[in-house]
Amino acid sequence: MAYLVRRVLQTVIVVFGVSVFAFGLMFLTGDPAEVRLGAGADLMTADEIQEYREKMGYDRPWYVQYLDFLGGAVQGDFGDSIRYHEPAFEVVRRRFPATAQLAVVSLLISVALGVPIGVISATHPNTWLDYLTTFIALVGQSVPSFWLGIMLMLIFGVWLRWLPISGRGGWQNLLMPSFTLAAFSLARNMRLTRSSLLEVIQQDYVRTARAKGLSEYRVLFGHALRNAMLPIVTMIGLQLGFLMAGSVITESIFAWPGVGRLIIEAIYNKDFPLIQAGVTMLAIAFTMVNLIVDLLYAYIDPRVRYD
Repeated sequence: MAYLVRRVLQTVIVVFGVSVFAFGLMFLTGDPAEVRLGAGADLMTADEIQEYREKMGYDRPWYVQYLDFLGGAVQGDFGDSIRYHEPAFEVVRRRFPATAQLAVVSLLISVALGVPIGVISATHPNTWLDYLTTFIALVGQSVPSFWLGIMLMLIFGVWLRWLPISGRGGWQNLLMPSFTLAAFSLARNMRLTRSSLLEVIQQDYVRTARAKGLSEYRVLFGHALRNAMLPIVTMIGLQLGFLMAGSVITESIFAWPGVGRLIIEAIYNKDFPLIQAGVTMLAIAFTMVNLIVDLLYAYIDPRVRYD
């Protein structure tokens, strides 16, 4: 219980820090009143702009404005979107399922391919299979996601015409953006599985299991892999948060209607309520996933004891 309380408090502190950052975004480009007025500010007098500033509360001290922002954010009220003319939180909430779908499918791809390939590499050390999988992992972690996405679009969407190059629809629309987003995580899972399994295979209890006459299959999957999966499970849980928060580039490339693309559009349009709502929602999703992973890790590994 003490550990749970401590982790929840840490999560609250992180979300609080993100709220401070999200609030400060509004002041990065100067007077927020003129930013929200946009081109209309050029047609207004200084008195009219000051009147609008007082109406929106921008003339108050920053800490008063922040407390007002925080009070609204707790209730899901970030103000109305400048572009969509409706509550910013509702716009983000409608886009969030698309981001979650892309992140979950990408995670499944990275696990379904990364873990088995890592096992093959670890069970065939210093062979051509090991060298090939290691090379693939290095390439996967080195290739920029925007370049990979463009190459997939060019090959499978333009040249071969097998898959649609943009938008959200059926499973065909999901393949290229999911693989693009999953590439880095897939390579990392391959390397982590290989290194973790190689370390576990050298342990005494694995040699004892072999000495007792157990089959190699049972030694590998019944003893070695179960213990090797502990750091992998932790990394997989963290990857879900990274995939949701890091899908901005992929969503922009494939015109995927998620929160990441919405934030990019909001930045171009200087739609600060929308930016604040999107950044805050992604941050909360990321911290919640981290919290759940920490608690699951304590449950999965009985050796873990927290003071």
